[in-house]
Amino acid sequence: MSESEPPRRKILSLKSGIAAPGGPPPLERIARPTRPVIPEPPPPPPPPVGDWKCKPCGTRFDPSPELADTDSVRCPSCNARLGLASDFRADPPNVEKLRARHLKKA
Repeated sequence: MSESEPPRRKILSLKSGIAAPGGPPPLERIARPTRPVIPEPPPPPPPPVGDWKCKPCGTRFDPSPELADTDSVRCPSCNARLGLASDFRADPPNVEKLRARHLKKA
């Protein structure tokens, strides 16, 4: 060390196992009681939606009640044209003209 350099400060460590002089004593680790880990059950599957099933892709759906009788009903998933709204609303439904299958209610 030359006379022109100022004296260097001591390098301090942040995780020293020794408490600083004049400071509080180091904290001791407290053993916490462990709880048994209970896994949460998986959420139930969503209930099936719709009374109709698209034949091309198998998606369940309900035709929109706002459609006019001459409007085409389309699958919400694959956008396939499934038939006319009037054929879906007929009692019984005119399944020969539809590309959808009516599902039985459980």
